Amino acid sequence: MQQQKLIVRLFSSYFVLVLLALTLTILFASKAIEDFYFEENVNNLQARAILVDEILRHQDSMNPKSLQHLCERLGKETATRITLVIPSGQVLADSDENPKNMDLHHDRPEIIQALQSGEGVGRRSSYTLNEEHLYYARMSAYADSSLIIRVSFPTLALKSAMSDLNYNLLLGGIIISILLGLLNWYLSGQILKPIQIMESGARRFSRGKLKMKVPESNIKELGSLAKSLNLMAENIYDRIRVITQQKNEQMAILSSMSEGVIALSPDGAILSSNRAAVTMFGVHPNSIVGRPFHEVIRHTELIDFVTLVLKEKKSSQCNISIYEPQELTLNVIGNRMPAKKGAIGGAVLVFTDLTQIQKLEGVRREFVANVSHELKTPITSIQGYVETLQDGAIDDKENAHRFLDIIAKHSARLGQIVDDLLELSRIEEIPGGEEQYLKLTPLNDLIESTLVPFTPLAANRSITLKVELDENLELLLNAKLFSHALGNLLDNAIKYSGSNTTIEILGRKREDEVVLEIKDQGRGIEEKHLDRIFERFYRVDKGRSREVGGTGLGLSIVKHITRIHHATLEVESKIGEGSTFRFIFPHK
Repeated sequence: MQQQKLIVRLFSSYFVLVLLALTLTILFASKAIEDFYFEENVNNLQARAILVDEILRHQDSMNPKSLQHLCERLGKETATRITLVIPSGQVLADSDENPKNMDLHHDRPEIIQALQSGEGVGRRSSYTLNEEHLYYARMSAYADSSLIIRVSFPTLALKSAMSDLNYNLLLGGIIISILLGLLNWYLSGQILKPIQIMESGARRFSRGKLKMKVPESNIKELGSLAKSLNLMAENIYDRIRVITQQKNEQMAILSSMSEGVIALSPDGAILSSNRAAVTMFGVHPNSIVGRPFHEVIRHTELIDFVTLVLKEKKSSQCNISIYEPQELTLNVIGNRMPAKKGAIGGAVLVFTDLTQIQKLEGVRREFVANVSHELKTPITSIQGYVETLQDGAIDDKENAHRFLDIIAKHSARLGQIVDDLLELSRIEEIPGGEEQYLKLTPLNDLIESTLVPFTPLAANRSITLKVELDENLELLLNAKLFSHALGNLLDNAIKYSGSNTTIEILGRKREDEVVLEIKDQGRGIEEKHLDRIFERFYRVDKGRSREVGGTGLGLSIVKHITRIHHATLEVESKIGEGSTFRFIFPHK
């Protein structure tokens, strides 16, 4: 259906009504004026007929010749055609024609009416003059006879007057129509203007500009409509704000979740996903929405699980392993989404990464195994030698003293392991970077005091301790803890370095950090062990470590002390060339 502008419809409707009203008015007015003019002319003819009647009554002779002269004179003076007719229809006299040449007038309408009712009116074309006349006939009675007096004049003047009148009425109607049309156009525009303003406001609302109000019109109905539009926009804005807030909160929750979440439609298409999910499967979030799950994630076991979840009404759970883009072990929980009555809901998949948990569980099991192994060896030895002494070896003084020395040695090792575990537990409880634990400490003085107990140990093995520090190096340190960490590294360097080697302690400042390095020329560590040497009880060479008296906790303690100081600990090592442990401290 073709649409039409409102102003055109209003203007055309009102203009048609105005034209129709004016046309009808002109027609009725023209007819009324014509009737009035006709009646006035009839009255005029009637007056003339009465005048002729009075003149005839005072006429001495009623012979046709005198009557003819009278009619001609009166007709000329009054510009009226006067005809005298007897009841039989014979014309006695006529002001315009010779009566002898005229037909009987008994069949003329006005004559017939006059004979019947005393007077008659007619408007027709004259049979004698062949032009339209207005006739008035009057029946008059005289002493010895009756006579019909008929007066008339041509209607040409009447037609001309009516033509002029109709022309003036038409011209006035056209002028009035134009004026009313212009007024109609103006009023239609005044009505349409607030509607156009509201239309513009509605378009702004559709573009989301809901805070811009629509001006209220002074027309009551349009003003009420503008109020309704503004109220609607305000309600929509509030609802959108609430929905947006809820959506942002949901997105924030989903984005902050470590679990991956994927929502599916009833036919298995992906509706949405969070950051954790796309990271797990290595897909782009904008390229997966609307696509089937089996096209995005090609994992047979997972696809079968999704198919089962979409078919079943209850929740399902399984563990799967994926190898691309990274190797992960995932726990997957699938739940059906609630749906409206009569509709089928989709499903929500929640992926929990168990990889780190499994690794931690492995570390825990290994830690328990290592602790058990570390404790079992000295305990077994102690139990064995105690039983030997109980079985009689205590009487053999020479062996008894040797057995007691071994028992004491293993007891001391047990004590050292317990002390290191307690120390590690205590260090782990210290919060990093707290001012109450850290103080500005000259690095040179700290290293000098730390080297005191290790200098004779190094000298006994012909190992040189070399210190090179930039001047005036100061750091925020817990002197006791950091000295402990340096001591552990120096102890390991001395234990695992050969004779006639050098252990270097280097400290330098670069840009906004301070670097402290402990370099040895020992056996070195294989690269495969570097990521794990800071784990508790992890040993690169288990037999060698026990021979030199290590507990397997020293480097773990160093790592935690480094964390307390907000520093970074790096290690570089090559087999046969030695190892370098590097502390990097932030410094302003």
